[in-house]
Amino acid sequence: MTLERKIAWLFGANAVINWTLSVRGIVDPSGMAAMFGAAPPNYPFMVRLWQGFVFMFGCMFWEVSRDPRQKAALIKYNWIEKTITALAITGGYAVGEVPTRLMTLIILTNWAWIPFIFHYDMALRAVMVTRPVDTPRTAATHP
Repeated sequence: MTLERKIAWLFGANAVINWTLSVRGIVDPSGMAAMFGAAPPNYPFMVRLWQGFVFMFGCMFWEVSRDPRQKAALIKYNWIEKTITALAITGGYAVGEVPTRLMTLIILTNWAWIPFIFHYDMALRAVMVTRPVDTPRTAATHP
């Protein structure tokens, strides 16, 4: 399997996971909180907002999966987003603000994926240094 194909599968899977997990929080923030062992949110709009971002990142992940080489500049935002989320939730868990079920979710959907996403980001960058993305040729520059 080519590097680009592996990246496509990785990002496609991330997109589906993000979409699947975010819909419940957008539609039913209190139910989402209960599902992970948290109290009903005081500000449900914040859960909706965050889950909206999760959904939006899923859209970006899907776009990368369709053409990793052309969308290579977006790849870093996957591991950056997952790292920020994982650090925030892990920090909250460390001080008793985050339930165990949510921490488990973050381990499975963020911490476990970050090394792979980072690896493929760096691998594609290395390949692109030696074989850059083809750019469309125009009559003006290439008669």
